[in-house]
Amino acid sequence: MNDWDQLAVSWDGDEIIRSYASAAFASLEQVLAAHGMALPGSRVLDFGCGTGLLTAFLVDGGAAVDAVDTSAGMLNVLRAKIKTHGWTDVSATSELPVGAPTRPYDLIVCSSVCAFLDDYPAVVAQLVRMLRRGGLFVQWDWERDDPDDAHGLTRDEIRSALTAAGLANIRVQVGFENTIPGYEETMRPLLGEGRLP
Repeated sequence: MNDWDQLAVSWDGDEIIRSYASAAFASLEQVLAAHGMALPGSRVLDFGCGTGLLTAFLVDGGAAVDAVDTSAGMLNVLRAKIKTHGWTDVSATSELPVGAPTRPYDLIVCSSVCAFLDDYPAVVAQLVRMLRRGGLFVQWDWERDDPDDAHGLTRDEIRSALTAAGLANIRVQVGFENTIPGYEETMRPLLGEGRLP
């Protein structure tokens, strides 16, 4: 059992985490609108899905979702939700599909996962190969300001990885600002986005 597996049981009970997922989805809706895209009927890959907090918003928005995470504990929580809610358009797995998918994705989302990847640019390139032409890639990650800080990504790192993966119309900016009542800090994660030409 890894650290993420241990966190899975109490993950959804954390008000900060729930608030983050809600704010990320609201920012995603704005990005989709700006690109003239909509969730109903779309096929989405939620990479690094955790317990499926963002997945739930995507499903409620009318998307069919393939949810991927390496944590068995997180996936167990998500699978219980799939059963409880009777979601028929959601799959939960620990591995990405091998090779090009028969039905490419309209949208790929990565919420607070890319900074944890051993080879972020390579994984982004792999994910982008699963997008349809005109498909959208969106990620949220904490911004790393201090070069000595091991966590997070810089704006340049995100822009470089998305460009190298072949995306266009790339934007990297603060995705949302969200203050949790009772907490002093404001969440300001970066949002990186790009479309496959």
